[in-house]
Amino acid sequence: MKKEYDFSKAKRGKVAKEVKVLKTVRLDSDVLQWLEEEGERQGMGYQTFLNWFLKKSMENEVSLEDRIIKLEKAVFAKKA
Repeated sequence: MKKEYDFSKAKRGKVAKEVKVLKTVRLDSDVLQWLEEEGERQGMGYQTFLNWFLKKSMENEVSLEDRIIKLEKAVFAKKA
């Protein structure tokens, strides 16, 4: 190993957009099988598919109150 290094011409590497976090989760075998099959069908690994699927679910998240209002409108519209 050198005592000194010259970094004057070094280029900065790309900064990751998002940091991935390593976390252990326990899944039912049928859930894992579905993730693997769907991931393969979509052309990605099951972990990438799971991350995509969860992000999509987060974007579509609706509060319980909003869901109740929507259901009430649908039910009462049919009665009117």
